Amino acid sequence: MSPSPEVTLLDVDEEMLERLLELAKRDASPDEVAPPLGGPGWNLERTTWFFGYHRAAAYGLDGDAGEKSWAILAGGDVAGSVRLKRVDTGNGRKSAETGIWLGRSFRSRGIGSAALRLVLAEARRAGLAEVTARTLAGNAGAQRLLAAAGAILTSGDDGTVRAVVVLEGTR
Repeated sequence: MSPSPEVTLLDVDEEMLERLLELAKRDASPDEVAPPLGGPGWNLERTTWFFGYHRAAAYGLDGDAGEKSWAILAGGDVAGSVRLKRVDTGNGRKSAETGIWLGRSFRSRGIGSAALRLVLAEARRAGLAEVTARTLAGNAGAQRLLAAAGAILTSGDDGTVRAVVVLEGTR
């Protein structure tokens, strides 16, 4: 087994946005990357959403969208994207939700785990107390990744699993 490549997070500018879309179209299912808009496949509605989403998330957690997205680089290659979005969980804690997608050719190589560690570090720097995520009950890989990061997993009645990572040492 080859060693995991170095993983970094980069801000999404216009050039990176084009690279992410190219990766998504080549190496991921549209449903893994964008909501089901305008029918199957990569269509105008999904592509428009993709650009709008990343542009709005460029302003960070304190911007109007309350969200930040990063490109994931693995060994210098664009591998996918990860995000944080401020949410109100109703428990009085400063919380954000995270989500990640990786191109198929970048999966099962430790890249998702490394990207999650980096985004949790970003959440700590932002003073967040917890980070949540949601995945499908059948997505064992995502559940393993979240559990390894210290998440408490709870099965929902809707076929999803909710994960909560309580961040230690927040400001």
